[in-house]
Amino acid sequence: MTVEFIYVLNTGELLTYLQSWANNFDIIVEKADAKEDLSDIIDGVVLIHENHNIQKDMEELVAALDKNNCPGHRVDINGTLAATKSNFEMWVERNKTKRLLFVGKDDLVKSENFERFFNSLIAHKQA
Repeated sequence: MTVEFIYVLNTGELLTYLQSWANNFDIIVEKADAKEDLSDIIDGVVLIHENHNIQKDMEELVAALDKNNCPGHRVDINGTLAATKSNFEMWVERNKTKRLLFVGKDDLVKSENFERFFNSLIAHKQA
């Protein structure tokens, strides 16, 4: 992957999980400040959701970043794993993203599909 930095707005389980996961890729994970102009520090936004259950504030954030020419990608962790993984990797490569903002509810990390998706990216790197 070309990603070098991951930013997360929450300080809870999503941030903790992504910090641990990103160690496998030598990616730096930091908390972003919601008050700063995110479009100045990121190249793309990844909205992680489950069965299209998306909080309104997250949807609005992605739409606002899109208006500032910041590409967005949605990852449904309950989608077909191979297709979800492939689409994400192609999106990252096509957009040449180096600095991503990940948004999603903290409770997503409790889903085995969440872990399965991120573990599939690690397995791909190690292969």
